[in-house]
Amino acid sequence: MIKELVIATHNMGKLEEFKALMKDLPIEIKCLEDFDKVDEPEETGRTFAANARLKAQYYAKKLGVPCIADDSGLEVQALDGAPGVRSARYAGEKATDEENNEKLLHIMKFQVKRTCRFRCALAVALPSGKVLNEVDGICEGMLLHAPLGDGGFGYDPLFWSTELHKGMAEASVQEKNKISHRGKAIRKLVALWEKKK
Repeated sequence: MIKELVIATHNMGKLEEFKALMKDLPIEIKCLEDFDKVDEPEETGRTFAANARLKAQYYAKKLGVPCIADDSGLEVQALDGAPGVRSARYAGEKATDEENNEKLLHIMKFQVKRTCRFRCALAVALPSGKVLNEVDGICEGMLLHAPLGDGGFGYDPLFWSTELHKGMAEASVQEKNKISHRGKAIRKLVALWEKKK
């Protein structure tokens, strides 16, 4: 069993989510903030799983510590899965959440079919480059016609959760963690590791 694990993120909110869901594992959890600055890898994968694997292997080799990385985004059925892996850059390389949301609403303006999902892929890699585990999580929903709620980030204001029966940006952190794509992926990983204890 791994004794130390780096979460490939500078996002403290994301780190806390990992820590909360992995609290029963005997692992010391760190993040990129605990190390000297490392350049980010270019995310060239065509799928969330490929990008998660690429990032996990890159940081594990650079830092010499087992690493877990995630890649996630929104898939809209009517757009054949777009914005997908380009979720954060949908309206351009330096696009803000608001710009991405505006572009998506504009493209979907006359679209009746609004089924969508958040998808998260997680990969765990060793410094040798070996990938230990790969899991994913999905959160089903509908794309709203206008932003709703003032919480969350990214596409949360446009996402109606069919599990919570409310907008994702209206949900509390606790509610969101229960049904989020990342939460589901982390729980799958923890279940795998619990079996190996």
